[in-house]
Amino acid sequence: MEVYRRFINKEYQPSNGNKEDIKKHGSYGALLFDNRWKEKRAMILARDFNKCVICGFDEKLEIHHRQYHYLIEVKKFKVPWDYSEKLLITLCNSCHQRGHSKFKVPIIYL
Repeated sequence: MEVYRRFINKEYQPSNGNKEDIKKHGSYGALLFDNRWKEKRAMILARDFNKCVICGFDEKLEIHHRQYHYLIEVKKFKVPWDYSEKLLITLCNSCHQRGHSKFKVPIIYL
């Protein structure tokens, strides 16, 4: 299982080798360019019929983590693709942002 240190992992190299992604998006954002995340994302999108599970919109789709897992022993968060499918849902950008503004994503300490 891989882990990431939120916003400060300067050593991470995306599997596609694009170092500019790290500079532009930060360490967490760079993880979203990793092929393992792209595969997991495609799987969740297909499962949710390529639509927001809240409003049914089919554009500007994002994958939302329903909780984050912090691994106490290594003092790092799990990488985004290591989460169970049941903890990931498809949301449009609008519903995703609205949800984050109203609710805090819980952090589970493992």
